Amino acid sequence: MINRDRDFSLKTPWKKTGMRRHFFSFLSLFLLLFLIYGNGFDCSWHFDDYINIVENSKVHINTLSWQEIEPGLYGIGGITRWQRPLSYFSFALNYYMDGLNVFGYHLVNFFIHYIASIFLFLFLYNTLKLPILEGRYERHAYSIALLSTVFWAINPVQVMAVTYIVQRMASMTAMFYIMAMYFYLKGRTGDRTWKNVVFYVLAVFCAVLSIGSKENAAMVSVSIFLFDLFLIQGVTVEHIRKNWAWCLLALLFVPAVGLMYWDFSSIVGDYELRPFSMAERVLTQPRVILFYISLLLYPITSRLMLLHDMAISKSLFDPWTTLAAIVVILFILVFAGLVSRRRPLIAYCIFFFFLNHLIEGSFLSLELVYEHRNYLPSMLLFVPLSVLIVHGLDYFSDRRRMFLLVSSSVTAVMILLGVTVFIQNNILKDDISLWSDNAEKVSHLDVVQNNLGAAFLTAGRFPEAFAALTKALESPAVADVSKIYKTHELLGKYHTMTGDDEKALVHIEKALEGISSNADLYNSKAIVLMRRGLPVKAQDMMEKAISLAPNRSFFHINMGKILLFQGYPDVALKEAQKAIVSGEEPVKAYLLMSDVFATKKNEVMARHFHKMATASKKTGKPCL
Repeated sequence: MINRDRDFSLKTPWKKTGMRRHFFSFLSLFLLLFLIYGNGFDCSWHFDDYINIVENSKVHINTLSWQEIEPGLYGIGGITRWQRPLSYFSFALNYYMDGLNVFGYHLVNFFIHYIASIFLFLFLYNTLKLPILEGRYERHAYSIALLSTVFWAINPVQVMAVTYIVQRMASMTAMFYIMAMYFYLKGRTGDRTWKNVVFYVLAVFCAVLSIGSKENAAMVSVSIFLFDLFLIQGVTVEHIRKNWAWCLLALLFVPAVGLMYWDFSSIVGDYELRPFSMAERVLTQPRVILFYISLLLYPITSRLMLLHDMAISKSLFDPWTTLAAIVVILFILVFAGLVSRRRPLIAYCIFFFFLNHLIEGSFLSLELVYEHRNYLPSMLLFVPLSVLIVHGLDYFSDRRRMFLLVSSSVTAVMILLGVTVFIQNNILKDDISLWSDNAEKVSHLDVVQNNLGAAFLTAGRFPEAFAALTKALESPAVADVSKIYKTHELLGKYHTMTGDDEKALVHIEKALEGISSNADLYNSKAIVLMRRGLPVKAQDMMEKAISLAPNRSFFHINMGKILLFQGYPDVALKEAQKAIVSGEEPVKAYLLMSDVFATKKNEVMARHFHKMATASKKTGKPCL
């Protein structure tokens, strides 16, 4: 029921004040989130998980020495500067603890989401009690903060930042981001100097950690500046003039962080791989932002997917919704500016959403749409809605039927959101379910069919794999024009696995035209050449594969087999030893060693390594 003096209250045996009250909210959040996310702890790897974690040997650490940790901080590829070092370090720690067992990764993601929810609640609760709000929300601060947090935390759009493992980058960034804002608020409003200093230090520390997780955290300086201006000082001409230097410093902080992460000179060149230009991307983003808002407010499962289809805006009038979207966004921002003095909380929540979409919605050469990009920007989006609901419940507190209608409607919405999260987690169980669902919703995207074909290929469902990959080949590129070469690579694997070596070579050669640095392609070509009785040419292909990826155990095993076939057991032995050192394919490496010694007529050693292969097969680990 409503208690007009102490906000909403529940009939409990103890009085919910102070820490007890907060404990109730923390426990409720944990139980609610565990209930709806608990079925996602066994969801498999997907999409960018592979290149960033599964296939990224730099985060596969076996000790906590700096020598092993430091290479992983550079992310992937040949990048010469740290890339999201804290996120990659967390992946490395997960691998150190339990290898590639997905449970540990999901557990960490879940607690990141939970901690982010706690600090969002604390931030909102303390914000609603600020003097500038003139007591407008203080009486219901607890209910508004908790309701806003729940709406955000159980929104199905967040699944892609929680259950999709690699997007820990987005959730970890947001967690430290909101922690930085909370600690700044406590430092700014504290009454003891030493405590204020501690809170400010914590705010800076969390801001640095947020930036170390993902680059869009660069907006934290601007968010904090606007928070101070809107909700602590108040938006007046005098305060704007007084704080212009701080405003400039906050704005300069954004490109400074950008210079840490990006080589801006390469941005134009990056667009060569995109089916859209820089101008087209910038024109399309207003429509994307409005789509995000609609998705957050109406997140039914038929609208949720990993890869969305968004028509590219060719001009202001093509499609006509481009100009309309720009006008709508400008109207919203102007409205927020006009009400910033009378309704600073509502205005700040609006600016926070658009501000934190600015980097990924800018001129940078990124894909057009991803649901996980809403994780941070949407943190305050549900505050105005929660204010409306709580004030509505307050207004109808003496009209029992209307009160029950509103409260039951809110409860029903929460149940539907939670059920949708549960459904989305089930969709992410494995690659086939994920990409089949995505293909049902947008069947014409080349990358969707490509990944669906790859999933079917891995599962040995060859007819379905061929159908999906053929469709991918016929579909226009929507994100990266080079994906067609990946399709040829997969078709090459398909024909290799189904025994059509001629077609396999055709597709492998087409793939090499666009991705000549792909070691797997040379490996695939070597396999086909060996089957066609061309071991010398196969050896040449394997040498190229190994030169590109010298630590791949499987490549050394294949090279060893080729050399053994040609009658070079001593050289094959060296390749087998290299495979064993890498430790990725212990069973096959030991079997190769056994074959080598059998060829050399050393039956004792042949039996020894065969036993090691058997033992390793049982444990799943190399024998020591």
